[in-house]
Amino acid sequence: MTQQTSPMGYTPQTTHTIVIPPSAAIPTFNGNISENPRQFLIRVKKYAETINHWNDQALLNGISHFLRETALEWYCQLRTSNRRPQTRTEFIGIFLNQFNSPMRRARQEQQWKNCKQEENETINEFIVRLRTLWQEQKPNENEDDLIRHLMCKMRNNLLTMIGVSRCESLDEIIIEAQKIEEILYQRNKQLYRNSNQDRTENNTSTTSIYNNDNQYEIQAM
Repeated sequence: MTQQTSPMGYTPQTTHTIVIPPSAAIPTFNGNISENPRQFLIRVKKYAETINHWNDQALLNGISHFLRETALEWYCQLRTSNRRPQTRTEFIGIFLNQFNSPMRRARQEQQWKNCKQEENETINEFIVRLRTLWQEQKPNENEDDLIRHLMCKMRNNLLTMIGVSRCESLDEIIIEAQKIEEILYQRNKQLYRNSNQDRTENNTSTTSIYNNDNQYEIQAM
């Protein structure tokens, strides 16, 4: 039995798989007042670097691929009027000046003031919502400031039970809050079971009394 060998100098071909993200994953901006222009700039930069391997200049040249509706029309007018920005920094300035209107800023500021962790909102869900507003309203703050806001805006039952001080890291606070959420969940689960058990026992007792009354009435007849 002979063993076949590869010819001299032959290198087996390696198959590379390229994963193309769905179109829904592409960050786009329409220019609506409900959209977050700063968040779009962050997402489109990360997308361009990760998927397209673009630098800042390449992203500036291809930014129109991510604009839709009013935003795309605005950008096309910049080009036709020879006012197209030459650097990404320049683009960010005129982009925010165009789409971060005073009305939108006022609404975002009100949302920030009213931002509180809701009763059925987990700490993981809340920190995402809080961080989005925080990045918009407090772009010059650091993680220590975010921790301070988090401690002021999280639910009172978590805040009173949490076992870390305000000087600890954000990750440690989240982990501690997750533990408390699990404790509260198990406690509520047990209360629900006890409530159902009491309800079942009451129904059984009522049925027994009813049956005894019927039996007494039959004997009396």
